[in-house]
Amino acid sequence: MLREKDTPSQNTLKPPLHRFVRSILERYEWLKLKQALLYAYDASPFYHRLFNKYHVKPRDITSFADMTKLPMTTPGDLQANPRSFFCVPDEKFIKVFTTSGTTSAPKKAYFTQRDIDSIINSSVTGMRLLYHIAPHDIVRLTFEEGYGTEIWGNRYCLEHTFGKIGALTLVTGRLKIEDELKILLEYKPTVFMDVSSRINYLTTELKKLHDLDTLGINRILLGAEPTPNTMRKKIEKTWNTDVYMGYGTTEFGMNMAGECEEKHGMHLTETNFLTEVIDPKTGEHLEDGEIGELVFTTFNREGMPFIRYRSNDLGHIIPDRCPCGLPLKKIEIKGRTDDMLPIGAGDNLFTRMFDDILFGQPEVIEYQAIFERKEGKDHITIIAETTTITDTLRKKIFTGLMELPEINNGVHISNTVAPPLVQLVKPNTLDRNSLKARRLIDKRNLYD
Repeated sequence: MLREKDTPSQNTLKPPLHRFVRSILERYEWLKLKQALLYAYDASPFYHRLFNKYHVKPRDITSFADMTKLPMTTPGDLQANPRSFFCVPDEKFIKVFTTSGTTSAPKKAYFTQRDIDSIINSSVTGMRLLYHIAPHDIVRLTFEEGYGTEIWGNRYCLEHTFGKIGALTLVTGRLKIEDELKILLEYKPTVFMDVSSRINYLTTELKKLHDLDTLGINRILLGAEPTPNTMRKKIEKTWNTDVYMGYGTTEFGMNMAGECEEKHGMHLTETNFLTEVIDPKTGEHLEDGEIGELVFTTFNREGMPFIRYRSNDLGHIIPDRCPCGLPLKKIEIKGRTDDMLPIGAGDNLFTRMFDDILFGQPEVIEYQAIFERKEGKDHITIIAETTTITDTLRKKIFTGLMELPEINNGVHISNTVAPPLVQLVKPNTLDRNSLKARRLIDKRNLYD
């Protein structure tokens, strides 16, 4: 059942105590940061060379503001030579996870037993604190382990997290709709967890077979990809339950932030890493509330630490104290630096612009936007899965697209964009063999 908005939080701290806890937390972060910088410089060949190249030493960092003296690490550095980051012998690593390669080539992150234990223990704390997961809960977990040569860490870490809590965990890959319903009816899970595109698809298909409000799911936890508000509201209404967002990256061990009951931003696990927000072009620090690229430094990684690692995620730190009372800072993700597509005469489009339009139509289950260049113009083809293939729906989507200034200007003013083409197709037409839904596909070879 959806939580009443006036339900008091279990985590509330009064302002004086909140400030006191924040001061202790920041002192702890500073201590951990100094230790992490020294450890990476001494033990990691990559960081030892990088620091020396820029003539900087860990002792030069005397405040958080001094972090700008350090060079940033890019995903390309990790892709080029992951083993150069190693701080321990190869035989100490027990796991390697790879990214899904949604927007670039897959990256490999290696973990020691101590690293894995740290991730799981932190996740256990978050699941208990934010979502009150307890031994009496039954968790349905449908993350895949990976496709092809990909090795995803979500399922492994989450299965061990819920196991340590003592909750019965129902773990499979993604089943046929009828089989999924059998599991839900037989075991009556209280918690469901997967990526938003999968949960959205299940919501659309399962409600044809059963009243989802009667299944007893009282929390749905989403992660690994953005979730449009329209999609979230649809899921909450259909299941009559709360949907919470989480944030993480493969490189840092998945569970980095999560929503509380306020559902306005995600609380960071600040004891595990330092978060900076920078101008992606200049590298300068931005103030709380300003949108920029999120940059992370690990505190507790034994095998493969990261210093000032560029996430390519755009977001901001929410400056206000959360009404829930938790003293941890909150972030809000706004997009990615690498899901921006240039269009027409110098305009840019982002995935979320299309999400709002397509998922604003309740009949749409999933979509892809394909960009092509023909006869000097940008052509956009929308392929939308729906159970309602009608001209009315097609016109609604087309109208929404044409209301975007970036597209409208290209069609009517600069004459560099062709009117969008909208194709409606049956459910399960689009390829789903990836962890995350890939929605914007650029075939224009703009940089070749």
